[in-house]
Amino acid sequence: MFIRHIMKLIYSLLFTFLAHSLFSQHNNEFYNNGALVTIQAGAEVYVMGDMHNYQATGLLINDGDLEIQGYALSDNLFQQRGTGTTLFINNDVNVGQTQYISGSYAVRGGQAAIGVDDGSFYNLELANDQGIVWLNGTGNIADVRNTVDFNGPGALVVNRIITHDPTAIPANGSGYSATFGLMNPAAGLGGLIDNTVNTGGNMSGVDNGYIQGNFRRAINPAGGTYNYVLGLQPAGAGAQRGMQYMNLILGANNYDVVSGYFQTGLDNTFPTAVECSGYVVSYWGGVDHGQWVMTDITGAGAGAFEVRVWPQDDNFPAQTLWLVTKDNSIQGTADDCGPTPVGLDRSAFNGMGQFGVAGTSVLLPAELLNIWASSNVDHIEVGWDVGSEYNLDYYEIQRSENGFDFETIATIDAVGTTQSSQKYEYDDYNVGRNKHYYYRYQSFDHDLFTEYSPVVNAMLMGSDDFAESILLYPNPSNATLFIELSLDKKSQIQMTVLNAAGQQIESSDFQAYAGNNVFKLYSTDWASGVYVIQITELRTGEIVREKIIKD
Repeated sequence: MFIRHIMKLIYSLLFTFLAHSLFSQHNNEFYNNGALVTIQAGAEVYVMGDMHNYQATGLLINDGDLEIQGYALSDNLFQQRGTGTTLFINNDVNVGQTQYISGSYAVRGGQAAIGVDDGSFYNLELANDQGIVWLNGTGNIADVRNTVDFNGPGALVVNRIITHDPTAIPANGSGYSATFGLMNPAAGLGGLIDNTVNTGGNMSGVDNGYIQGNFRRAINPAGGTYNYVLGLQPAGAGAQRGMQYMNLILGANNYDVVSGYFQTGLDNTFPTAVECSGYVVSYWGGVDHGQWVMTDITGAGAGAFEVRVWPQDDNFPAQTLWLVTKDNSIQGTADDCGPTPVGLDRSAFNGMGQFGVAGTSVLLPAELLNIWASSNVDHIEVGWDVGSEYNLDYYEIQRSENGFDFETIATIDAVGTTQSSQKYEYDDYNVGRNKHYYYRYQSFDHDLFTEYSPVVNAMLMGSDDFAESILLYPNPSNATLFIELSLDKKSQIQMTVLNAAGQQIESSDFQAYAGNNVFKLYSTDWASGVYVIQITELRTGEIVREKIIKD
């Protein structure tokens, strides 16, 4: 059917419409029951009622402009092509009523199905005088391949797309049965024209120009910033319902198509944790606000991305710092936090899920500035400086001889709560010579919250006994072996490696200096087994042999 035939039909119907004093959207419907319909470039076609498109042979090639004043209905076989525009408007008929799209005006699958199994619109403009276009049905009801304009020509208000039928609007995104999609994989807001995104915070006064319910977007494998202009039914401040704007900022990926919705009251609580460079996460915004639930079409997509959110209509209590959470846990880049939940972002997520916000307001018990261990004539001194303390009770000093198994050797009372710097010291006399000791503290506040410091180590220098001055670790070894010599004078050292049969594996000479010397042996290429490390002091001829095990 050519465009002149369509125009002839439309003018005939229009003449009939004009003979009546009242137009009705359900009279004079246009049926494409399996035909090829072509709208040529530059042509304009007006359907002054409902438009139906059906069957596998039903194909609409729209390279012009198609204006629909009623509903659009189809089955899941009809297909649509062309680069024209479809306008939903009700300025002549259906005045004062909303319009809906039903059936399968969508890409039936991922990006590979675009143009193959595809009933989607190319450009879609919305100009309903009630500001609403509904999607009736289940699943992917309507997609656009290029742009959707929320405020088409002649619109009195900015339109919303609601992905559910109007009989019972769900309270949360999980209840919306239909999905609207932007299948243009280009990143950014370019495919979403005349939306009302405002990154300043509360949006309760202008919550239009977005997708209410489920919204999916095609994703370019190269990545970019993908804006999800979605939310729930507009409501007053504190209701956490209107536009809940969020971005996915992706790098290289294989997500293909990612869908999202917003769910109020979705808890994101997890066990007390430390984050944001030393703060305790003490508030979870999921109950008060909700979370963004994002899903990729394959369920197995991968690729690192950043999440940025603009919670609207929120009533969050004051917090010192904020972070984005994923799947009720702290994920992404450590200490990637912000001062406000509005425009909050966090990077290095991988895999879609539930994204919420959490806050921190409690400082860690001790703000550690420095910790050290140093050897003296007959003892090792352990000390640390803190910049401040909050609700702190005491420190336990812990010691280890292998760097893994620690025991408490002393307890020191803390000042408690102070913004002034404090210095703590402890002298450990219960140590031998030529042996490494490892130290850390464990702090306890009055609420029994605990924190470990970094580990430091020191060793008392030995006597002239060459054997006691040598330390080999780790043993067993699987990659790198460290040989530590504590000498009282400059020496020439020869180091030889022998296998279990007494065969020389390698040998080297080097100069050691008075004090602590550390040398490396790389055992990566050695076969598993027992080896002897022979160390010779060339000045005196003294020899020390130590067995090690290569894993």
